[in-house]
Amino acid sequence: MWKEHKFRCLSKRRRGLMQLEIVVSAFLLGAMITSIVGLNYRLLAVAKDTKHYQIALHEAANQIDSLRAGGFKGLDERIAQAKLPEDILQALPGGKLDIQKKEEPSGTQVVVRIAWDRPGAPTAVELVGWVLNMEASK
Repeated sequence: MWKEHKFRCLSKRRRGLMQLEIVVSAFLLGAMITSIVGLNYRLLAVAKDTKHYQIALHEAANQIDSLRAGGFKGLDERIAQAKLPEDILQALPGGKLDIQKKEEPSGTQVVVRIAWDRPGAPTAVELVGWVLNMEASK
């Protein structure tokens, strides 16, 4: 009889502890899920920023290639006519193209800068290329 009574007392205490363990476990599980969801949200934002940066970088390289392809002659006209393609404007929110030219003795330095809007600090990509004046080097 004593053993049965002792077993019943332990059983009642154990049930109370199990309920407490379940509550604590549920709280910890909820905290973990919340932190994982927040981390995934931040990772998606970083992936989106990286995609925008890559798009802008490739487009800046394409702009430099197209400016260099025509040579030195007509460079000013090509700079004046340069613009971002429609698909790039859709991919980069508020995308802006800026091309600067600087004359050097060895050729012309062309700086292509593509900026776009993003939450927080504005972002831009800048690439530099050279267009050689073959007539001046002869």
